[in-house]
Amino acid sequence: MRLMKAVVKGRPEAGKEWPKGMEFVEKGIPEVRNSNEVKIRVIAAGICGTDVGIYNAKESLREEMSGLPTPNVTIGHEFCGKIVEAGPKAKRHLAELLIGKGKKSSSVKRFIGRRSAPEIARDKKMLSFLEERFNSTAEMHIACGVCWQCRHGEKNVCRSAIIKGIQQDGGFAEFLVVPAENVVLFENGEIPVEVIAFMDAIGNATHTVQSVSIKGKSVAVLGCGVQGLMAIAVAKYSGASKIFATDASHGEFSHEKLVTKRFRLAKLYGANYTFDVNIDREKEAFYKTVMEQTGNTGVDVVLEMSGNYRAYEDAFKVVRMGGTISLLGLPGGQMAVDFSKDIIFRGITIHGIIGRRVFETWDLMTEILKKGLARKFIETGFVSHDLPLEEFEKGFSAIMNGDALKVILRP
Repeated sequence: MRLMKAVVKGRPEAGKEWPKGMEFVEKGIPEVRNSNEVKIRVIAAGICGTDVGIYNAKESLREEMSGLPTPNVTIGHEFCGKIVEAGPKAKRHLAELLIGKGKKSSSVKRFIGRRSAPEIARDKKMLSFLEERFNSTAEMHIACGVCWQCRHGEKNVCRSAIIKGIQQDGGFAEFLVVPAENVVLFENGEIPVEVIAFMDAIGNATHTVQSVSIKGKSVAVLGCGVQGLMAIAVAKYSGASKIFATDASHGEFSHEKLVTKRFRLAKLYGANYTFDVNIDREKEAFYKTVMEQTGNTGVDVVLEMSGNYRAYEDAFKVVRMGGTISLLGLPGGQMAVDFSKDIIFRGITIHGIIGRRVFETWDLMTEILKKGLARKFIETGFVSHDLPLEEFEKGFSAIMNGDALKVILRP
């Protein structure tokens, strides 16, 4: 059996402690077993908040992963790579993607010529053309395709979705296998590899922003971690009029570190005002500034990216009557809500955000990234750490210590 490097997490066992951490191992290279699958050689992969939760053996993720059919699973659902193998149906789908790319690329158009998708799929040079000319990533929520949600264009809330990197082997490895219909292609140089490697995460922020018409609207972004900063950037590119951003210093993550790291980037990405809500005077300044800048009305839109119930309380205080709150952050435990006072009588709309709209969100974020956001992410040091896969511990530690933003791992 041919082996590859991979970072894995052991399956939680009933009645036993689920230990923190992950393991760097050698395991078998995955093979294309179904006609609709492709094998991808991973170039770079991104660590996300969910991966950190898995590392820390978060209880909610224990439940998600307790049904794993294997003793361990390869972690990671953000990646960029090269397609190296494909089944017969997958080749047909890839050929159709190439035809679509040929509408805007002269080099792809020359390769396609006047051929149909089946003809291109039979060309033995197609896979080498893809590997040479294109980078790829994939939507890692694998939808069933048959439930009501899938049949009505809501694959992001498929009732039977499998998430690769959580419930099936993912991208913290040299190779992975995914369905071809989930693949997204980018010509070399179209978007930097380092950015493609975390487009899954950018998609979460983009979906949160696109859940409401944001052009010309005042926006509060609660939480300036990776997701919050990306939401600020996407909201700015989408035409938000004013952006108020908050975060909270805590422990070793001092106010000074918050200002010099996260708030510095928040302002570069489009935030007009930033507030450390763990400091009473700044929290009050947040409420006061929002009201002063909105004619004592409140913001049109709140994007909650922190996953902290204290931020939920702030959301209700600053959103205007008839406004919208979109929730991406995942809080633990429960919170008491006065539905009559805070939601119904105020006419508030609340959106729960999961995953990405397939492929509407991908199309929107690709457009925004190509307009300059990808370059801005690179130039501003949003990718704070770029490490070999075997040094994954350094990456997780940097995130948990508040010293990192996006961490890239390279097999």
